[in-house]
Amino acid sequence: MQLLRYCVGLDISKDSLQVCLSVIDTDGRVVVKGSTKVANKLAVFAQLEQWVTRHCKTEGLPLRYVMESTGVYHEAIAWHLYQKDQSVCILLPNKAKHYLKSLGYNRAAGAVQE
Repeated sequence: MQLLRYCVGLDISKDSLQVCLSVIDTDGRVVVKGSTKVANKLAVFAQLEQWVTRHCKTEGLPLRYVMESTGVYHEAIAWHLYQKDQSVCILLPNKAKHYLKSLGYNRAAGAVQE
């Protein structure tokens, strides 16, 4: 098994960022390495980066930040990460919803549909 990359998923609201760090391997398995919640404030973004760095144990793996476009609430963190030369992916909410639906997940309930 070879690791391909780290991914930091951000669920963004007006007041906070829910953060989930995972790693994906060559077989497509995703393993969650940690999660946390931080304030959605410019003063906290450097702490978020430090948290991610502490939890990325394998050196040299690419790191990607992924978030949904949430009105204007995602813009500050996306701009901050972009200015730090981080790889940032912003998904349209309807694209994420349809992708989950294609996998058989009900987004609201978080359960697999029969």
